[in-house]
Amino acid sequence: MRCVRVWFKKMGMSRYVSHLDLMRAMTRALRRANVPLWYTEGYNPHPYITFALPLSLGMESLCESMDMRIVGEGTNDDIYNMLKDTMPPGIEIIRVSEPVCDPKKISYGEFDIFFDCDGKADETKALITEMLTADELIVQKLGKKGRHKVLKDINLIEHIREYSVSSFCDRVKLSVVLPAGSSTNINPALLADEIQKKAEISSYTLIRKKLMTENMEPFE
Repeated sequence: MRCVRVWFKKMGMSRYVSHLDLMRAMTRALRRANVPLWYTEGYNPHPYITFALPLSLGMESLCESMDMRIVGEGTNDDIYNMLKDTMPPGIEIIRVSEPVCDPKKISYGEFDIFFDCDGKADETKALITEMLTADELIVQKLGKKGRHKVLKDINLIEHIREYSVSSFCDRVKLSVVLPAGSSTNINPALLADEIQKKAEISSYTLIRKKLMTENMEPFE
C-alpha cells in the first residue's frame, strides 16, 4: 500500500459541484478506471480518499489535489493513464505524484479574479487599485463566539499578502494572495463581492491558481 496525490483542474460548470458531490463523482471515476484502491477494514470498508482544502462552491481551480491509498505495483504514470479519460465534464487530471507536503501546512492561496467591466476596464482598474491602497476595506465574515455563529467585521487589507491589478479588453484581472488554511482562511469571494458592489461591476469569475505553505513555497 502507498499514498499518491492526484492533481486536477475543476473548471466550467464543475465549479457548481459541491465538495460532497465531488467526492462521490471521484469515487465512481476511480472505480470505473479500475484503480487498485486500498479499502479500510471493518464493518463498512471504504477507500481512503482526502482532498486538500476543499474548494468553495462556484470557484474554479487549476490546483486541486486528492490523496488516496493504492495497492499493487502500479506506477504514478499508470494511475494517470487509468484516470485521464474517466473524469466527469469540467474535471481534468493534470498529473499524479508522491505527496510531499501535509495539507495542514497550507497557509496561503493565490487567486485570479476576473471582473467584467462593460467597456470601463481602465476606470474599474483605477477604482480597484484605490480600494486596495486604502487603509481599510471592511467586510463581514461569519465567525464563532463561544458556541454561536456571529458576523464579525474584518479589514481585508490586513490579510492581503500580495496583489496586482491589470486590464485587458472589457475585463480587469486582480491577482491576490490571501490566507488559506486551517488557522486563518479568507474566502476571496468576500473581496470580490465587496469590489463588485463598490465598483458596480456586473459579474466576476474566481480561479484558485496555487496553494502555498507559510514560507510561500508551493504546496506539493
